[in-house]
Amino acid sequence: MTTLWLDLETYSETPINHGTYRYAANAEIMLFAWALDEQPAQVWDLTTDGPMPFDLESALLDPEVVVYAHNSMFDRTVMRYAMPDLCPPIERWRDTMVQALCHSLPGALGNLCQVLGVPSDKAKDKDGKRLIQLFCKPRPKTSKVLRATRDTHPADWAKFVAYAGDDIEAMREVERRLPKWTYPNSHELGMWHLDQHINDRGLAVDLDLAVAALQAVEDEKVVLAERTAGMTNGELASTTQRDAMLEYMLAEYGVQLPDMQGATLERRLDDPDIPEAMKDLLRIRLQASTTSTSKYKSLVRATNLDGRLRGLLQFGGASRTLRWCIAEGALVTTLERDGRRTQTPIEQVRQDQLVWDGIEWVQHEGVVFSGIKDVIEHDGVRATREHVVYLSDTESTTLGEAADNGLALWEGDTCSTSTN
Repeated sequence: MTTLWLDLETYSETPINHGTYRYAANAEIMLFAWALDEQPAQVWDLTTDGPMPFDLESALLDPEVVVYAHNSMFDRTVMRYAMPDLCPPIERWRDTMVQALCHSLPGALGNLCQVLGVPSDKAKDKDGKRLIQLFCKPRPKTSKVLRATRDTHPADWAKFVAYAGDDIEAMREVERRLPKWTYPNSHELGMWHLDQHINDRGLAVDLDLAVAALQAVEDEKVVLAERTAGMTNGELASTTQRDAMLEYMLAEYGVQLPDMQGATLERRLDDPDIPEAMKDLLRIRLQASTTSTSKYKSLVRATNLDGRLRGLLQFGGASRTLRWCIAEGALVTTLERDGRRTQTPIEQVRQDQLVWDGIEWVQHEGVVFSGIKDVIEHDGVRATREHVVYLSDTESTTLGEAADNGLALWEGDTCSTSTN
C-alpha cells in the first residue's frame, strides 16, 4: 500500500491559540512538503502560483493511498478549508503523534526524535524555529514589514523551503521506530477516526448568550470599581490593582497579605481580627477576579463562523490511561481541599485539587503534565523553554524561541499561562 507523507507550513492572521479550527478557517498554505513511500521529500511552494505536482494530486485523490502526518488534525483541518476537493477523508489518515501518545511517548516531534534516538541537527532545528516564527505569523505592529514573505526575505525563504522537507524525513524515521501494538494495528485506529469525526462536528454555541454574559461581567466590574473607589475615598480605583490593594490594606488596616490568591483572601474572611470594612474589600476582590466567566471568552474566541466550537478533545492525551483530554484553555470543575468547587483552566489545575471526571472526583498527576523540565532565564523571565510569552499585544511565542532569537518580551503583559 502506498503511503503519502505530508507536512504543511501555513500563515494565518488568526492566532493558533484561538483553536485549530478557527485558525484553519483563515489559513493560507505556503509550503506543502510531501513524499511517497521512501522517495525523497519534495516541497511544493504555493506562493509561486505553480500547479500542484501531478504525483501529489494523484496520491491525494487515490482512495488506496494512506496519508501520514504528525499532528494531522492541524494539516487535515487546514486542507479542509484551503483545498476541500483534495483533502482525503478521515479514514485514510494516520498520525505519528497519536501513535506516540498511544504508547505513552511525547507528542512533540522534536521531543519524540530525542526519545527515539532519531539524529537531528540542533543548529538547523533552531534556525527552522526562527523561520517559522518569521514567516508563519504576522509581524509585530511596530515592524516596518507586517508580513515576511519570499519577496521581503528571499534568502530566509530559500532556507525555509529547504527546512520544510526535514520534518518529512524525521516523521518517517520516527514511524519506523515507534511501537505499533496499540496504534495503528489495533482498534485504537478506529477510535481515533471516531475522535476526529467528533472534533470536526463540534458543538453548537449560543454566541449571543456568551456575548451577553461577557457584557454582564463588564457591567458588574464597573459597579464593583465604583464601590471600591467609594469605600477607599478614591485611593483605589479597583480591587484588581494587586500592588495598590496590598499597600492599601497594610496602610489602612495594618494587615500585610502575602498575596492576593483566592484561598488567601477567603481565609481572611473567617479571621475575627480582620475589620469588616477590609472584609468587604476582600469580597469585592474575589468577585472581580473570578475566573469562572473566562469560559465565555474562550467560547467566543474559538467558535467558527457557523456557530460551532470544534477541536475540544485530545485523543490519548492522558499519558498513563490514554483517556481523552480536554483541549488546553478549557475550564474543568475542580474541588478544593476546603470543599469549594471552582472552574479552573485545565493547564492551571493544581495537583492538590480533585477533578470531576463526569462520574466522581479523581486525583491526578497534573491534568496537563509534561514531566520535570529545566528552566531558562531571558529578559527578566525565568521559566521552562515551552512557557508562552508575549512579544506584543497580539504576538506570542515560547520563552525558548524568544531567547534563541534575542526577542524582547512585551512589558504590557509579560507572560501568559503555560503548561509545564
